[in-house]
Amino acid sequence: MRSRRGIFWYSLGLTLLLLLPMVLTVAFFTDQYQKQQLLRQASAAEDSLRVEPGAQGVFRLLLVVQQDKPAFVLARVDGPQQAVTLCALPGSLLVDAPAGRTTLAECALSAGAGRAAQLLGNTVATGESAAPQLAYLAATPATWVECVGRSAAVRFDTAAVLSAAARQALGYGSDPVADCTAAQAGVLIERLQGLLTGAGAQADARAAVWAAFARQDPMLLATLPDGLRRQSARLLTDLLAADLNALEQTLVYLSSRPALAVDYTSAAVQPAKGGVQLTADGLAVVAALLK
Repeated sequence: MRSRRGIFWYSLGLTLLLLLPMVLTVAFFTDQYQKQQLLRQASAAEDSLRVEPGAQGVFRLLLVVQQDKPAFVLARVDGPQQAVTLCALPGSLLVDAPAGRTTLAECALSAGAGRAAQLLGNTVATGESAAPQLAYLAATPATWVECVGRSAAVRFDTAAVLSAAARQALGYGSDPVADCTAAQAGVLIERLQGLLTGAGAQADARAAVWAAFARQDPMLLATLPDGLRRQSARLLTDLLAADLNALEQTLVYLSSRPALAVDYTSAAVQPAKGGVQLTADGLAVVAALLK
């Protein structure tokens, strides 16, 4: 009887000794498999959340055309919203300065484009805690053309800014579309402005033409920073090299987005002593671009 019991326990012990390594081996590989699955899931989640370079960039720029009567275009480059919005501002727009009110044009001519951008930001920030960040880029008309590329072309629908009578006077009565290169854009803008009344409407003509170039050929956005670098000796800007690189990433990202929206908006103005001033609606438009 005892021998049988001894044999039983001996067999059981031997069986356990044989099974234990197998059980531990299965447990080990099961644990490794589960860890690998968790790593794969974490990697997949990371890949799905990966943000493309430039996708989160937002830039607010005051683009200045340096000439006898400087011209101004406020630009918002918005990566998250996949949008580029332009808003032309009259040179006669009044901004708040320490010594009183002055116009954007007077400020740019006397103190430089950087000061004009600063005063515009301070004017819009009235009643807020701090002025919005607003960088500036200033260049002559010829330099802007070189930055974009002289051969860049657009088919601009003059009906977007001119009445039928005005289009007829300009020679676009039967076909309202004007074929224009970047080198010819300045002349087209001047012709459009000559048939428009009011500082706001005249400024809008510039934004409309500029927006048309970017809308019809988004790659102009991607190549613009490189053009700015080539013309850096003829530019005035407060953008550092790192800022320009970040702007380039966002513009390259936007140029490849099928949902990219390029448009211009109007900032309503009204006559005021010494120039024009933003209406409440116009102030809201500019504030939204600078937020």
